[in-house]
Amino acid sequence: MSNTFTFGGNLKKSVLGLAVVGLVLGVVLGFFFDDTSHHSRLWANLLLNTYYFAGIAVTGVFFITAHQLGYGGWHTVFKRVPIAMGRFLYVAFFLFLIIVAGLWLSPEGLYSHWADPHHRDSIVLGKAPFLTRKAYALGVIIFFGLWALFTWLLSKKFISIKNWKEYSSAKKISAGFLLVFGVSSSILSWWVIMSLDPHWYSTLFGWYNLASYFCAGFAMMILLMIGFKRMGHLPNVTEDHIHDVAKLMFGFSVFWTYLMFSQFMLIWYANIPEATIWFTKRFDIPMFKAIFFIALAINFFLPVLAILKRDAKRNFLTVGTISVLLIFGHYLDFYHMVMVEPMGIPHGNHATTEHDSHANLSADNVLYAEVDAGHEGDVNGHAEEIHDDLHAEDEHMHLDETGHADEHTVVSDSHADEDHGEEAHTAAGHGNDEHGHGKELTYAKLGLVELFFFLGFLGLFLFMTFTGLDGEDLESGDDPFLEESKNHHVKYS
Repeated sequence: MSNTFTFGGNLKKSVLGLAVVGLVLGVVLGFFFDDTSHHSRLWANLLLNTYYFAGIAVTGVFFITAHQLGYGGWHTVFKRVPIAMGRFLYVAFFLFLIIVAGLWLSPEGLYSHWADPHHRDSIVLGKAPFLTRKAYALGVIIFFGLWALFTWLLSKKFISIKNWKEYSSAKKISAGFLLVFGVSSSILSWWVIMSLDPHWYSTLFGWYNLASYFCAGFAMMILLMIGFKRMGHLPNVTEDHIHDVAKLMFGFSVFWTYLMFSQFMLIWYANIPEATIWFTKRFDIPMFKAIFFIALAINFFLPVLAILKRDAKRNFLTVGTISVLLIFGHYLDFYHMVMVEPMGIPHGNHATTEHDSHANLSADNVLYAEVDAGHEGDVNGHAEEIHDDLHAEDEHMHLDETGHADEHTVVSDSHADEDHGEEAHTAAGHGNDEHGHGKELTYAKLGLVELFFFLGFLGLFLFMTFTGLDGEDLESGDDPFLEESKNHHVKYS
């Protein structure tokens, strides 16, 4: 069997067609069939898929560097596959430049709750040093740029290691990447995903993101390895290699579940309104409540039931099927994280005004969401305090040069107490409008736009991966660990 991969013919046409058709249809449908202002559905899908597939790509880079630093050699016969996966980070860097440009050109879009000065309140202002357009642009560009740079270094230094001196040099690059990744992975999750709702935070969020896209990344790695095997490549990859990658996929599935439960349980137990609002918003929307439990079933119960046994991890059909489902399941997980806030419907008469928030996230609404749930006695004092702070902030922002509040501020403040409870009640999804309970909190849908965007990004990811392997020998012939990898066996006494 030849171990040189050629990316051409029908395979190239199919992958390129999937990427082009998917992205074109996704962008066109997202642009013209969007119920939101500022094309939020288009931008939200762009953000979701760019971040998700970037996470899958960086899983390959992490896999290689971690093993390189720890003198791991069992993966050598297929190490070019995860290295090639990282090539999508070049595209992710470019796409995040577009997202950053959109943030500057249209602050009313994805991150309007902190990028648009009209939507800021006392909570957002308290996070101003971190949540600014300059900080976001600088951090995202630097971190994704570093990820792309290390991917390029891997493709130059790691593919053809011939002796221990070159191996030691590659170790230094590995240590540098792991240091950068350890810091940037969490910070990027805060900027890119968590800041969509700037009032909410979780100290486990960075780890939760990492565990989710690592599961999908190892699933993609397994599918690529099985695919190359069926095309007649990677002759020395055996069920033992697939078994070990499947163990990583299974282990991170359990780790993801642990983090998901820990985050949810601690927020539920503490019952702090600023924290519970993230879940209550999603549970008030039937589709998002269903996605939460579907993702849990796919991403935890399915792997436990299907590949817990050793033999299942060594069966290509079984582990391949589970890998496909996990890629879909963790896409749903990120959809659940991303889509509510950018696609939210403003409160009141469901019409966008200058001071409306897309997802009803003002601080007073956050607090009163829990009042409706029967915790009025615990929350009213804190709500009143923040409500007063918001009024003071509004008065401060409307003061003219002579130090007097303008007429608009006085009028709006005089009616604030009268309308406060009703608006918060409606914003929390408990209004008695004609649309019914919870159904009009968001414009988010799982439709053709989402399908075409996902397929387009999948095609783009495969195109970048296969292009990186085109004309290359998929096995590193002179690597010091090659013989160890060829004789890799997983035995149990």
